[in-house]
Amino acid sequence: MKRAVTAALGAIALAVPAGTAAAASAKHALKAKPKRKAQVVTVRKTVTGAAGSAQQWGIVEVTLIVKKTTTTVGTTKTIKRTPIAISVPVFPNHTSRSIFINQQAIPLLRQETLQAHFDLSKIYVVSGATFTSFGFGQSLHSALLKAKRV
Repeated sequence: MKRAVTAALGAIALAVPAGTAAAASAKHALKAKPKRKAQVVTVRKTVTGAAGSAQQWGIVEVTLIVKKTTTTVGTTKTIKRTPIAISVPVFPNHTSRSIFINQQAIPLLRQETLQAHFDLSKIYVVSGATFTSFGFGQSLHSALLKAKRV
């Protein structure tokens, strides 16, 4: 008889924690929130920098196309801005010499800018187009600052 009672009490003792654990996991399952899906919105914006001075030769204006990605998860919002393209619609072109110089310098400046991932410290001056290079840098800096605000 003592063995039967001991066995029964042992079985009950083992069952009670398991029952409590099952109840706790069922309770936890009710409290668990479903995973929220991230909402991603991508927009392209065009930003034009202020006119950069090419000294006596005129001005240089840089235009950037910026991809703005906004990711929202619950109440958390993350914004990432990435410049993806660059153009130079305004540059010194009032003489045939200016046109010749800038037809060669501007593609080099665009290429360096893209290769440097828009890091101004890694963009070098193009020999023979020093003033255009400085104006390009000024306008690019302005455009990058504007891009951070869009």
